Amino acid sequence: MGCKPISIPLEQNVKLSVDEGDLVEDTTMCRRMVGNLIYMTITRPDLNYVVEVVSQFMQTPRKPHLDAVRRILRYIKHTLQCGIFYETKSQLQVHGYTDVD
Repeated sequence: MGCKPISIPLEQNVKLSVDEGDLVEDTTMCRRMVGNLIYMTITRPDLNYVVEVVSQFMQTPRKPHLDAVRRILRYIKHTLQCGIFYETKSQLQVHGYTDVD
């Protein structure tokens, strides 16, 4: 919580690579952070794309991948007031439609 907030979750034109940068020492911590971010996308659809991008590299996370995850956390700090609130007693019904060709 002591980090500096930012307004963009991922740098523009960033190219994350499978083999660039040093390997992360604590891969479990990095995977847990990404797992928590995946769970957070339920109420924060604005995070879907950036979390999907960093989750591609969790087999062998590297320093640039961890930096991208930390940047997403800084963005979350900046946008704490955003999100979707689901009330437990609401009559919410979700309908899905598809066109199968």
